[in-house]
Amino acid sequence: MHSIAALVMIVLFVAYCIFIVSALRAAVTSRLRLFAKAVWVVVIFALPFAGSLLWQLVGKKSALV
Repeated sequence: MHSIAALVMIVLFVAYCIFIVSALRAAVTSRLRLFAKAVWVVVIFALPFAGSLLWQLVGKKSALV
């Protein structure tokens, strides 16, 4: 039973890391100005899950305008 729980935790951790890295990559390669990019990177690092989620919900849309 412990091995299944450990496997689930590993899969969730890998998904979490991919989510954060993809948000960082998208923020850095976006068409935002340098200052806005820097702010998003700081937000994503300071609040890893919440910052990545905010980027996905708000930042991407502002980068497309």
